[in-house]
Amino acid sequence: MDQGETSPLLLKKEPAKLKGTVGVLSASAVVFGTCIGAGIFISPKGVYEKTGSAGAGLIVWAVSGLLATLCTLAYAELGTMMPQSGGEFVYIHRVYGDFPAFAFSFCNTLLIKPAALSVVAALFGEYLCNMVWGPGTSFILCRVAAASLIVTLGVVNIVGVNVIAKVCEVVSILKLAVIGFLITCGVVVVVKGQGEITNFKQPNLFEGSSTNPADYGLAFYYCLFAFQSWNSLNYMTEELKTPETTLPLGGFIGLVGVTLSYFLCNVAYLMLFNVEQIANTDTIAMDSGYIAFGRPGEIIMSLGLLVSCLGCVGGAICCVSRNIESTAQAGVFPSFISGINKTFHTPVKAIVVVVVTMCMYLLVDATLLIPFLGTVEWLFYCMTFTIILYLRWKEPKWNRPFKVPVFISALLCVITGTFVVLPLFSEESRTTTLLGLCWLPLAGAVYTVRYLVTKFCYRQQNKSETSSLSSSDSGYSEIQGL
Repeated sequence: MDQGETSPLLLKKEPAKLKGTVGVLSASAVVFGTCIGAGIFISPKGVYEKTGSAGAGLIVWAVSGLLATLCTLAYAELGTMMPQSGGEFVYIHRVYGDFPAFAFSFCNTLLIKPAALSVVAALFGEYLCNMVWGPGTSFILCRVAAASLIVTLGVVNIVGVNVIAKVCEVVSILKLAVIGFLITCGVVVVVKGQGEITNFKQPNLFEGSSTNPADYGLAFYYCLFAFQSWNSLNYMTEELKTPETTLPLGGFIGLVGVTLSYFLCNVAYLMLFNVEQIANTDTIAMDSGYIAFGRPGEIIMSLGLLVSCLGCVGGAICCVSRNIESTAQAGVFPSFISGINKTFHTPVKAIVVVVVTMCMYLLVDATLLIPFLGTVEWLFYCMTFTIILYLRWKEPKWNRPFKVPVFISALLCVITGTFVVLPLFSEESRTTTLLGLCWLPLAGAVYTVRYLVTKFCYRQQNKSETSSLSSSDSGYSEIQGL
């Protein structure tokens, strides 16, 4: 069918569309709620293990926040130029075509997002079970709790985007309380004279800092894992009120809040622990509360982690499902998972796909895959930033309701490209990096099979139509001869 033609079916029945109901406050809450999750309790271990010092670790956190904010603003330019939900898929498909867009959606849908979110859900299950039944709860029970969280939040997402946006708003407020409590823990311990205040004094501040650039590449991978949902709003652009304002402003406010929160949390950690202790603990949330207030503090911090995980998973399901919906609408993924439910005005089928995929990743320990996920993730980010530069050159007259300085886009291309290459110089991360890159030829193989199957079906359909037409013509000739 030519692009100018319209299917008769579409003339009869107007498809349901996403509604623009999310304002600046709700948008910033979505960013804040989806970013601040388990990452602030998972990432510090890897960051300080790789950097080796308090000062270097804090610099990595600060630079990561600045980088995530700049990335958000750069994405706002693309989102206001092409205001369709779906994020990178929309932009890559528009400029680079079918296969790069398919490769992104294939990796994003089946690897990057569900695996990362399963880490958050798994942590929720472990902390919940430890609170209720105590340490040593079985793996299966912890995973059942995690799966229950995913399914519940999937149902909430189906009910409507306004519901999940309100959940993110409420959870965001509770997260601020958790961050405030964590900072209070640090202050209380220092006042008692039991803190690690020497972490902030010379020469301890930078003592033991790594001199290996590859270590800092991995440190940024761990750190940016905590900022992973900085691009949330680009997946739901059609649901934003006045996207040209809400997208950049909501993203900026949300990321500034996330960056300040993370930095203060790390200051609190360094008040409570030395760098070696942070690098060696797997339960930093519980340990922080216990050091300051004993068992009650441990419970409060555990509850805070559960709330953070809930908001993170709930908002992310909302955003990722929009990417799947856009992909299916474009015909890259199977069409049966596309479509907006007329009752709830949400992509119900796409939400179900996200929920099922996340539950599948609960069967493995995805915490070991952060560098693996980061390799593929930042490769596509780099590709997306090149689109900004390409369109500035190729389409200078394209309406841009929001623009970032071109040197920022160029800088982001260099930085994200470096993130992809740098881990190759580390023996520890080289294997996982190469495994991550292996997803690209896998996507190519799937795309080729899909293309051949589609081409075969198309030929069979043409043969059937030709045969039917020939039979009809033969019958007509026989009638004429009577």
